[in-house]
Amino acid sequence: MKIFLLVMMMAVLSACAQKEYGDTLLLFVEQEDGVEPYQTRMIITENFVRIDDGEGDKDFVLFDRKNKIVQSVNASEETIMAVHEKKLKKGQKFEPPFELAHKVKEMPLKKDAPTIDGEKARHYQLITNNETCYNVIAVKGLMPHVVKALTDFHKHMATDSYVTFNNLPADMHDACDMTATTFKPARQYEFGFPVQEWGKRNYSRSLIDYDVNYQVDPAMFILPKGYKHYTVTQLREGKVKFSD
Repeated sequence: MKIFLLVMMMAVLSACAQKEYGDTLLLFVEQEDGVEPYQTRMIITENFVRIDDGEGDKDFVLFDRKNKIVQSVNASEETIMAVHEKKLKKGQKFEPPFELAHKVKEMPLKKDAPTIDGEKARHYQLITNNETCYNVIAVKGLMPHVVKALTDFHKHMATDSYVTFNNLPADMHDACDMTATTFKPARQYEFGFPVQEWGKRNYSRSLIDYDVNYQVDPAMFILPKGYKHYTVTQLREGKVKFSD
């Protein structure tokens, strides 16, 4: 299945590869334990990243890149939860509870694997404390604007995990999870754009299509009116009453 998807993706990407990028649409197929494969859509612009399940979806995550806020919209509850960037205090250090030793191992791909915009896809295993956390098939130089946007998104979310990490029981300190969510976020983007990735708990994501000159409807980045707003910090502190 992975090989079939890779060949299909390469054909699409080789046909579409360009060096000038506008607003960009990405379509993925994702899978995880106990869940049927599902589609994920991402729309990347200079100011925003929108993540949802596809056209017509009223639930979405919106990353305001300039104001550094992630807004999670839940249409059924008519709520919007904000996750603001967190910053460490001057002189404050935040370190893992035990050493995290990271390694990268390049794995062989077929010699006749097609190139994309002059670059061949490469397969990397991302290893922490001798455990393979992630496999990534990435293309260096492909859609660097998307790599930057998604790297910023993951790093933004990692700043929020700082404030709750110390509440995590010691028996839940998993080296791979800590690396991905907190101490080395966006690791999979260090080698170019990941056209395919898979990891623990049978998680996988495969790019199936993209458009680097997508005609964006500006309304997609407008939050619904009349919804209840709260922050993730207020939720943690028990200050949010959903009956209001």
